[in-house]
Amino acid sequence: MSDSDLLLKAEGIQKSYGGVLALHDGCIELRAGTVHALCGGNGAGKSTFLNILMGLEAPDSGRIWLNRSETRFASPASALAAGIAIITQELSPVPDMTVAENIFLGRESRRAGWFVNQTLMQRKAAELLERLNFAVDPRAKMRRLSLGQIQLVEIAKAIDQRSSVLIMDEPTSAIGEKETAVLFNAIRQLKSAGVGIIYVSHRLSELFSIADEYTVFRDGDFVRTGLMKDIDRDELIRLIVGGSLIDQQCAATESNKETLLEVQGYSRAGEFED
Repeated sequence: MSDSDLLLKAEGIQKSYGGVLALHDGCIELRAGTVHALCGGNGAGKSTFLNILMGLEAPDSGRIWLNRSETRFASPASALAAGIAIITQELSPVPDMTVAENIFLGRESRRAGWFVNQTLMQRKAAELLERLNFAVDPRAKMRRLSLGQIQLVEIAKAIDQRSSVLIMDEPTSAIGEKETAVLFNAIRQLKSAGVGIIYVSHRLSELFSIADEYTVFRDGDFVRTGLMKDIDRDELIRLIVGGSLIDQQCAATESNKETLLEVQGYSRAGEFED
């Protein structure tokens, strides 16, 4: 892949909290029209890294480029204005508003510069949902939707912001297999339109199904980046955990040498013995 397709680049990103280093060397290169899997276990530094990319946190050091221009985002609003949108695990719909109102919240269509144009918003929402093949009624109240439908609305909202970079943090955590297939079709549409997607999921099968490239963090450090076609599941797991799962399990077993509790000859008449 050519560097001319580079949308977003970050290198040497560091962040500490109260003297505790959460991220030591956060790096990524995201190209237009690709899905880049950001991989790592709990405590790897993924969330801190994404918070910095979205302007939620300020890095202690490191550099970020967007469209080859060095930048730093002071707030999520500045990141969004620059073309970076995010779909998070934490759903935050307004329950008594309609699907259309939630999608265009803060970006409402208005008449005479003041009155909200509900008809236009519902039509635009219906067109968006139909294009994405999301089976959700734009007129429905959010509180009447299933958790999976709410997630699809959040995804549609992020996609409609027409960002060049889209961060998806566990987007399938609340949806089933059928809705996941619909989401993947939407991702393929976005790739065709040149959008770059950073995709985070603990489901490795999803990464091998949808991602083009990967980057692995472990314990706050950058480990490796590469093409998904050049790595298999076992090797990716080894990079994430620092060894095979069998090695990890054996190490844990061997390290527990001190007996914390031992029971012998424990019996109760008529129930159990020894």
